[in-house]
Amino acid sequence: MALFMDGPASTIDDLTAQDSGLLEVAQTCGINATTKLALAHDELETDLQLWLDRPRPTMELVFGPVLKLEQVVVTKPLKRWETMAALAMFYRDAYFSQLVDRYQARWDEYSKLRRDAYEQFLASGLGLVSSPVRRASMPQLEVITGTQQGGTFYASVAWVNAAGQEGAASTAVSIAVAQNNLMTVTAVNPPVNATGFNVYAGSSVAGMAGQNNVPLPAGSSFTYTPGYATQGRAPGNGQLPDFVRPLARTLLRG
Repeated sequence: MALFMDGPASTIDDLTAQDSGLLEVAQTCGINATTKLALAHDELETDLQLWLDRPRPTMELVFGPVLKLEQVVVTKPLKRWETMAALAMFYRDAYFSQLVDRYQARWDEYSKLRRDAYEQFLASGLGLVSSPVRRASMPQLEVITGTQQGGTFYASVAWVNAAGQEGAASTAVSIAVAQNNLMTVTAVNPPVNATGFNVYAGSSVAGMAGQNNVPLPAGSSFTYTPGYATQGRAPGNGQLPDFVRPLARTLLRG
């Protein structure tokens, strides 16, 4: 699972999976759905920070660590809450743009679903990790002389912490490699707690697979050789929660 601070957990595909007519409405009303996802994420960030800032019980204050927003993991209930918040914002703007009743009906419906998702999130608690590993930046790809057939190759990287937990993989990038050359992959901008990184590569985004048996040290480069056996694992979405913090019920805005 990705960390909340890696950015919006929901995507345009998540929105259209809930509402197949969203892109048509976006064009009609001139609404940027990506902006609504960012605004929903910002709104949830404020609420999550308020929970983390709440006074803690004495025993937890003495023996427990200070929890930070950077530790929050995007669980399924949290992602659904974000998705519904974005859809409610989207149709609120659509209604005020056109004053069309069907947009108000969708606004009302997604506002209700947003409240339901919020309740489900409260019931599930706040998932956190002890040593958060941020989503990796896109890797640096270069070409060196080799003896393999060329082509267009794709690569992604993910950082790993001392406990062996892997953060969310970077966005894939590609490079055209001429015949008798090979692609090299270098991870950049390591987090302070990263002890190494993993490489995923292939001849297509869908075909990328793990390339290394053990994490590679920061600053090193990996040479990808097409056709050699790989680990078979696809790029991951990040860490699972180490623990869950119960949440007290509060008033949902909007």
